[in-house]
Amino acid sequence: MACSAVRSSGGVQVKLKSNPDEFWDAILNSTKLFPTAIPSLYATIFPTNADGTVRNITYGHDSPVIKESEEQINGNQKPKFSYTVLSGDILKYYTSFRAEISIVSDEDGTWAKWTWETDFPNANNPLEIGVVLEELAMKTLAKLDDYLLRA
Repeated sequence: MACSAVRSSGGVQVKLKSNPDEFWDAILNSTKLFPTAIPSLYATIFPTNADGTVRNITYGHDSPVIKESEEQINGNQKPKFSYTVLSGDILKYYTSFRAEISIVSDEDGTWAKWTWETDFPNANNPLEIGVVLEELAMKTLAKLDDYLLRA
């Protein structure tokens, strides 16, 4: 029996050095802040609808595989920011991509977590894109945290 789709999940987490409330505000304001704070990863982000819940992202030179995406923001209530990718380079590899950025605390500190669920069109898709996404997410969270410490 052939497998028609494969579901996968992934994610990264970074222990925050910056103020968690400031980090959360930066996530909420990522449309404006990411191109300023992390231009090597995010060249431009602009809303494509009136309420700003759909946005087009052009990635920077440190993102050689993923260059563009369009996202629908599904939720942004603290401590979770969730979105679905509607189009772009990520969907060359997946049939669907849903992600969540959250701020969580435990006995070891406060963490920024970026997790995602994906569907592959078939089990033979290359897994290298998962490594690319992990690197992009990890760099984004760490560089944003560093930016906020310097601000």
